[in-house]
Amino acid sequence: MELYFKNPAKCWLEGFPLGNGRMGAVIHGALDHEVLQLNEDTLWSGSPYSGQTGLSPEVVKQARELAKAGKYEEAKQVMEKKLEEAEDVQVYLPFGDLLLDFVEDNYGADGDTVAGASPDSDTAVTDYERHLDLDRAVASECYVRNGAKFTRTCFISAPAQGLVYQINSSRPFSILVHCDGAFIREKDYKENHFTLTGICPGRSGLKVIKENKPEEFLFPDEPELQGVHFIGEGCVTAEGGRATGSADGILLEHVTGVEIRMAIRTSFRGFDKAYTEQYSDAQIRHMLATDLEKLSRPFEELLDEHVEEYRSFYGRTSLKLWEDVPKISAETSQYDLWERLTAFHEGASDPELYAILFAFGKYLLISSSRPGTQAANLQGIWSNDIIPPWFSDFTVNINTEMNYWMTGPLNLAQMQEPLVNLCKALVKNGQKTARELLNSEGAACFHNTDIWGKTSPATGKAVWAFWPFGEAWLCRNLFDQYLFTEDKEYLKEIMPILEENVRFCLAQLQETDQGLAICPATSPENLFYEDCSVAEYSENTLAIARNLFRDYVKGCEVLGLQNQIMCDVLEALERMVPTAIGSKGQILEWNQEFPEQDVHHRHVSHLYELHPGCGITPQTPELYKAVRKSLELRGDEGTGWSLAWKVLMWARMEDGAHVEKIMKNLFYVVDPMEEMGIRRGGIYPNLFCAHPPFQIDGNLGYSAAVAEILVQSQGEELVLLPALPPSWRNGEATGFIARGNIRVDLKWKGKNVTYTLTPAHDTTLRLRVGKGDVRGYSLRGGVAYEGNGMLS
Repeated sequence: MELYFKNPAKCWLEGFPLGNGRMGAVIHGALDHEVLQLNEDTLWSGSPYSGQTGLSPEVVKQARELAKAGKYEEAKQVMEKKLEEAEDVQVYLPFGDLLLDFVEDNYGADGDTVAGASPDSDTAVTDYERHLDLDRAVASECYVRNGAKFTRTCFISAPAQGLVYQINSSRPFSILVHCDGAFIREKDYKENHFTLTGICPGRSGLKVIKENKPEEFLFPDEPELQGVHFIGEGCVTAEGGRATGSADGILLEHVTGVEIRMAIRTSFRGFDKAYTEQYSDAQIRHMLATDLEKLSRPFEELLDEHVEEYRSFYGRTSLKLWEDVPKISAETSQYDLWERLTAFHEGASDPELYAILFAFGKYLLISSSRPGTQAANLQGIWSNDIIPPWFSDFTVNINTEMNYWMTGPLNLAQMQEPLVNLCKALVKNGQKTARELLNSEGAACFHNTDIWGKTSPATGKAVWAFWPFGEAWLCRNLFDQYLFTEDKEYLKEIMPILEENVRFCLAQLQETDQGLAICPATSPENLFYEDCSVAEYSENTLAIARNLFRDYVKGCEVLGLQNQIMCDVLEALERMVPTAIGSKGQILEWNQEFPEQDVHHRHVSHLYELHPGCGITPQTPELYKAVRKSLELRGDEGTGWSLAWKVLMWARMEDGAHVEKIMKNLFYVVDPMEEMGIRRGGIYPNLFCAHPPFQIDGNLGYSAAVAEILVQSQGEELVLLPALPPSWRNGEATGFIARGNIRVDLKWKGKNVTYTLTPAHDTTLRLRVGKGDVRGYSLRGGVAYEGNGMLS
């Protein structure tokens, strides 16, 4: 599958993203002034920080007493007065731009001048195409200019740890290669080599909720306070012509081919290492020398190695959708993606678009999160702003978690390793936050964190800033991954993380009239009455704790562990406030049926027990019905990531028609110049998901939702095609994983379904196809079992 356009990108949100997990680029495909906007995942402002500000045990106790007395506005005010003292997260920063300026070269094929051959003459360009090949993770352009055929190819290799860019032409051309970046301090251009050195700002005092300016960044002289140091190096080789290095860049004249190999390394050595403990410049240069040595091999060898390694992940699963009468490829290929999206928005049938967006999400995760890298942030690894929206942080009240929902069903456990490492950092810092700010055992993490593992609150309103359950939610990701792989060594690795968060949640439980609850509490980013956020308790925090407790107990049982914490958890589960239903038949979000400020709010956090939790299933019919009512009340609009979550929720409601309705809202194409919004989301022309602005969680959450449409295993049954959209009349899905480590391959044509189940070990299961009858199976490990069924 590929993204195909007939025109160059006019802006970053039309460009093609490339990445190897650590290093990223967005490439525009411009004719005369090519731009590759570069990122490296450890380029953040700041340094380790152990300060704990924004709350105190006394303030939390006072707010608790007020909330229990029903004085919710007063509880909020007490919180927010203290939260004004909090510090925000640090900022994810761009490396800069690799720029390729095609300069005037009036040479013909035999060396004679060609009149009117200036690169400024767009009328001379024909047959322009640019492609992002999702099956190979390769971007390319081709076009004809003044009779000369140009091809450009670019990829970022994980095995070779660098960017590779190639240009070929049937006639000589000239090009200036140079770089630019806000934090690059020195540039050194030689005949065939360039070096860029820079320093990120130190700890930033910028606030997420206000307009900030780049000149507000600080660059301290003290080594222990300095930001991350970085170096980028590149080699440039050419066929024919001559190369000259100058202060302006590397000028390549009258050449027929150019190859650029570039690597980036930084001093960052860990979330708890100040600059004085990080990699020295000499060590950075040694790493770069190793990278450039790997990158010095022939282009085709690097390309083959890159594609083979990438496909080892991407090729594990596939999804194909087609019409009853498939379009012939020649007809389809004449429409670029923009034309297809426009026609789709106007009502044309094009089921393959759903599969392309699914493949794109899978591609983005593999390209932005790999073993040894940082976790995917709000924008994965791609950011072109010096100060990006929300600082491109890790927002752990839904967004970071959504980034990784696909790893289990898409057999991409390795991609979650960076998330596990982030959680380990959060435990260490979170223990201090829990102790100093909440007078509690265990580990607490509020809703925003960064590369330094910040766990204390953000500044601002309690509706987002008072919510110390970020890592407790992330624990659901960690344990659910175990349910897919059943890897006991992995389970042993994550159980200490779960245990520290269990300790924290146990310590937060308070006696109420309805049972044990976490008090006081908010529901992420949602308000009741006119501007109240702090309630006695909320369904979201209770659901997080319930699922964490159940996961911990199951983990202990699998590993044969017996301890007092497990006993305390079992007792707490018996006494906790249950999920409640309101007068409209909906799930109650808070301890009372408050009027919501925004009945169509983008968060559906009170439905956590349906997803990502597992406490509400068709086997709990009353609560299952109440979830449906809650989703209906919330409505079908939302920001990009909210739409993806709603697709997933409706998939778990096994309602394919509603799934498709919301999916079509997600395919709304947003103008790249449109202002930020909190209600209407969709996608940008390059398929980046629009909050707006761009957030990658919508892309990655969509791919997870598609997996839920095809295979569900969270309840007592394994269900195949539980929520198939009506337009998905024919399709094939291979390599998906159900909990219990069962491979599922599916094919359907109309209502006829064939499937193959391949369990990793001996197992028994209850299987249902669509809304059909349940069948019992006893399967042997490693043996493929074929079956068939009918969709109703």
